[in-house]
Amino acid sequence: MIEPAMTPFGIFRKKKKEEQTELKQPRQKTLLEELCGNDRELYEVLSRTILLNPKTALNEGTDSYVEKAQTHEKDGNLTQARIAYQMAGQISLYKGKLQQVQRFFKKAAEVEPEYSSSAFFEFFDKKENAERAIAVAKEFYTKTEKLGEAEQA
Repeated sequence: MIEPAMTPFGIFRKKKKEEQTELKQPRQKTLLEELCGNDRELYEVLSRTILLNPKTALNEGTDSYVEKAQTHEKDGNLTQARIAYQMAGQISLYKGKLQQVQRFFKKAAEVEPEYSSSAFFEFFDKKENAERAIAVAKEFYTKTEKLGEAEQA
């Protein structure tokens, strides 16, 4: 007589129970989620505006992106202008320059107002929002740079 656990279908049932146990475990928060805490709005904004590889953007520099944005704006290429202003804002966020963060993200929102994520740029209009974002971004970049150095060692 074959025992129920020995049937081919019994094997699948066991795996299903193991998978359900794994799903019940809470997922680990990302560094950005940890730094933002319960501030969901700040997390949503930073998850779309923080640079994941700042060295690449820093090589070109803020001034270069602003010049590109102005050229694209004059040529009527508003999407490219918005992207360049956004990059300038992201670099400014990395550098912790409050006035530039506010100016460039505001410009990105103005140049292409129908862009679906322009509300994320408008978040930086309020000084206290921009200051919170800069503080969290600074901590994020400090911790990710330390992790990168540790991995290289």
